[in-house]
Amino acid sequence: MRPNLLLRSSLVSVLACLLLSVQGWAEDHLLTIGGGYSPAGNQASLERNVLFFQRLLEEQGMERLQHDIYFADGDSKGADLQVMDRASVPKANRLMAEFFGSEENLGLTYRNHQVPNVKDRTSPANIGNWFSTKGRKLKSGDRLLIYVTAHGNRSSNRRNEHDTTIATWDNKSIKMTELVKMLDQLPEGVEVVTVMVQCHAGGFARFMFNGGDPDRGLSKQRRIGFFATVHDRQAAGCTPEIDEASYVEYSSFFWAALGGRDRGGKAIAIPDYDQNGEVSFEEAHAYVILTADTIDLPVKTSGEFLTVHSKFSEGDDDLLANDVAYSTVLEFATVSQKAILEGLSEQLKLSGDARLVDAWKATQTRRGSGRNRQSTSRGQNKSSELRQEIASDLKRRWPALANVLNPLAIELITTRSNELVAAIEEHPKYESYRELNLAAKSTLSEQKRKVKFDRFLRTADNVIMAENLKRMKDNAKFEQFQALVAAEGRTLRNEQ
Repeated sequence: MRPNLLLRSSLVSVLACLLLSVQGWAEDHLLTIGGGYSPAGNQASLERNVLFFQRLLEEQGMERLQHDIYFADGDSKGADLQVMDRASVPKANRLMAEFFGSEENLGLTYRNHQVPNVKDRTSPANIGNWFSTKGRKLKSGDRLLIYVTAHGNRSSNRRNEHDTTIATWDNKSIKMTELVKMLDQLPEGVEVVTVMVQCHAGGFARFMFNGGDPDRGLSKQRRIGFFATVHDRQAAGCTPEIDEASYVEYSSFFWAALGGRDRGGKAIAIPDYDQNGEVSFEEAHAYVILTADTIDLPVKTSGEFLTVHSKFSEGDDDLLANDVAYSTVLEFATVSQKAILEGLSEQLKLSGDARLVDAWKATQTRRGSGRNRQSTSRGQNKSSELRQEIASDLKRRWPALANVLNPLAIELITTRSNELVAAIEEHPKYESYRELNLAAKSTLSEQKRKVKFDRFLRTADNVIMAENLKRMKDNAKFEQFQALVAAEGRTLRNEQ
């Protein structure tokens, strides 16, 4: 019996070594493409996005992973970053600009970016070289996570409106179809996950197809992505402001959901919608849709797949229409989709079984130019009226304030600055103005409110089209869709 036990022990050891070998073989690789196209288009928020992502990786114990960062002008010592620090401007100057001039670009300066461990500048050549060298060395089973925090533009190809771009340094760009060619150089078994926050980012959702063309089928590589907005809309977020508390862009919410803390380090309610103890990419995406008060209409690859391969009922089939009862949508929704639909229903005060139709009607009334359209809230109007009233009172006292370049106006922001500050802050309506101004800024704009209806409808549409794809009995397409959904349900830490 003893020899058999020894043999069994040896076999277990060999199997354990093989298992460790396989686990060590599958690795994560990180590629960040960040920054603007020039100093004037390289805002501080793009720098802070990369720093926030680096902090997240460190907190998740992933800082030792290979992470290649391409940002703006690379290691050049020039002042390539646009920064705005209004607090650095003397109070008298800030008040003069607010009441008598313009606050635009107040406190604007340029400095060199402070992103550590940058490999090189962003350029099509450098990114292409990464894929043809390091990318080729990845192994089947590895995962490549690509984070793009940059600018982007619409497609210039009239035949392919989804061939949008990532703007890179020196006013160059990478098209969606060009990125696909770079990805094609990766070994077949490498899984690709992207998070893209540039304008028109949704065009890149089609990178999952061969050549970026749905007619050519899915790539042999598993490619999934999460995008700030659809291919034909701008995205929120790029700003030279250094106050990160004011940042409201896609990846701020996405990374916060995965890490459990916002940019300021404050803990958030973990969006573990399925209560399995961890937050997936898909749940982080849902958290953005539900929580971010922005102009963004986020999209992910599985949703884009449905747009291409599924459809709504045409009246003579077994498919669901896009105006089905809300209870039917909930019946087929995933846990995350239910969280979005129920959460947005509460925010938008939607109720009843006809809420899909009600939401659609809401988007229609807000598109026109009639009396239902309100570009400015009452709070903003009242705040502006009080600001003008305070300014008029001070002009009666100092008529020279009609032009901020008059010698007296200059005195009031230099040698007599205390006098100007006191005159404004002691005005009997100043406190009311400040309260109204703050309230107006915190009120959801009409445009952002409309987007929330669009998000509600897009989520419901995805539920309906997923069920319809199943009913269309194209097993191959449905299995491809399920594989995309499964990949989107994985986590940042990629536990084997």
